[in-house]
Amino acid sequence: MGKQDITSLINEVKQTEKKTSIQKVVPIKQKKVETLFSVYIPTEKLKQLKMLSVQDGVSIKELINSAIDEKYFNK
Repeated sequence: MGKQDITSLINEVKQTEKKTSIQKVVPIKQKKVETLFSVYIPTEKLKQLKMLSVQDGVSIKELINSAIDEKYFNK
C-alpha cells in the first residue's frame, strides 16, 4: 500500500457522514422494597406450588406472598 493509497483512504473517511447516536430517555419505575430470602422446601411441595401457580395464573412469588399475608397478616 503506497502513500497515495493511504491519502485516498483518509480523504474517503473524512467525506463519510458521521452518524450521531440518539439515546432514548425512559423514566425510572418506582422500585419495590424487597429482600431476597432463600429457603429449602421439599421437592414435592415445590412441584405442587408450581402446579398451583400455573392453575391460578400467578407467579410462585405471588402465591407464597399471598399465603404469608393470609396466614400471618390477615390480609
